[in-house]
Amino acid sequence: MNHQNDTGSSSAGIEVAGTETWVPRKTDPLLKPYEPCTFEVPHDAAWMTCDGRARISGSEHGRWIIERACAAFCEIHPQIAFDIDLRGTPSAMAFLMNGQAMFSVMGREITPVETVPYTKLIGAPAMAVRVAHTAEETSQHLATSLAVYVHRDNPLERLDRTQISKIFSIGNPSGDYSRWSQLGLHGQWSNRLIHPIGTPEFTGFGTYMQAHLLNGRPLSPLYEHYVGTGAVLGRLAQDRAGVAVAALGCETADIRQVPVSMNPQAPTSLGSTGDVRSNSYLFGRFLYFYVPQKPSMPLDPVLREYLRFVLSAEGQAIIAAQPGGYIPLSQEEAAVERAKLDRVLVQEGN
Repeated sequence: MNHQNDTGSSSAGIEVAGTETWVPRKTDPLLKPYEPCTFEVPHDAAWMTCDGRARISGSEHGRWIIERACAAFCEIHPQIAFDIDLRGTPSAMAFLMNGQAMFSVMGREITPVETVPYTKLIGAPAMAVRVAHTAEETSQHLATSLAVYVHRDNPLERLDRTQISKIFSIGNPSGDYSRWSQLGLHGQWSNRLIHPIGTPEFTGFGTYMQAHLLNGRPLSPLYEHYVGTGAVLGRLAQDRAGVAVAALGCETADIRQVPVSMNPQAPTSLGSTGDVRSNSYLFGRFLYFYVPQKPSMPLDPVLREYLRFVLSAEGQAIIAAQPGGYIPLSQEEAAVERAKLDRVLVQEGN
C-alpha cells in the first residue's frame, strides 16, 4: 500500500499532465477538525485479512483518496493497517454482502439489482455515506456528474428538469415530448422526432435518472440505450435529432452540452465546480462509501472512526488536494453524513 500523506490544502499549484497548473480547492473553513477516539482492532472480523489488515473494496477511481486517507489515519492510529483491494464497481457489493470489506467506495448509487440480494441476505440495505461530490471532468477516469448533450447542429438553448423528464420518459402528468417543436424549435426541426439516447435502465446512470429525474416512469419508446458514455455519445454524434445523458465534460466537435436548470425560472448551469458544490446543478452526484451494518447493531468502532476522519476538516482536505479530482463537502453536508454514523438500522419490514 502506498502510504503517501497529503492532507494539506496549500495554495501552491500542482502540475497535471495535459492541463494547466492546478490549484488545490479550498475546503469549507467551518468543517470540524478530527478529534480521535480510541478503538480496538477486531481481529476476528471477516473483513480483516490473514495478515491483520482491514480490507477496503470498490472502484479503482477512489484509489488516490483512499491511499492518502489510510496513510493519514494510520499515523494517528498506528494499531490499524489497511488492505486496499479495489477491483472495480462490479465486485464492490459482493465484497460487502459477504462481509469481506470494511466498506466499498463507489462513484454512483447502488442499483436495485444490487440492493435486493444485499437486503435479503443482511436484513437491511447497505448504508450510503457521501464523502465528496463527483468530479467535473473525465480525463482521470473519475466518477463524474452527468450532463445533457445534443448534436452541434441542434439550436436548442436550454432544458429544465420537467422537459428532460418529458423527453426521456412517458406518463408525465402534463404530457410527454416526442417532437422538437414541443421544445420551441422551428423550421426544419418542427416535425422532427426527438431521439433520446442513454444507458440501460438498471445501470448506474439509468438508476440515477429513474430515482432523481423520472420518478420511476417508463422510458420513452423512442429511447435508445448503449453501454457507457463513449457508446452513448458516439451514437449521438451520428444523429442530428438525438439528445443524450452521459458523463459531464465530454463535448466534442460533433456534440455540445446543453445548459440545464431545476425549473423554467431557475438559472441554467453547465455543472461548474461552484454549482456542484452548492447543489444547484441538476445532475450533481456524489462519491459514496457503502457501509455494511446489520439491523439493531451499531457500526463497527474502527469503521465509524475512519468515517469520522474522512468527514472531518483533515479528511476533506485530502479530497480537495487531488488534482482535478473530487469536490469536498460543505460543513452542512458533512454533518448530515456524520449523523448517520450513530444510527442503528431497523430490520426490513419492522
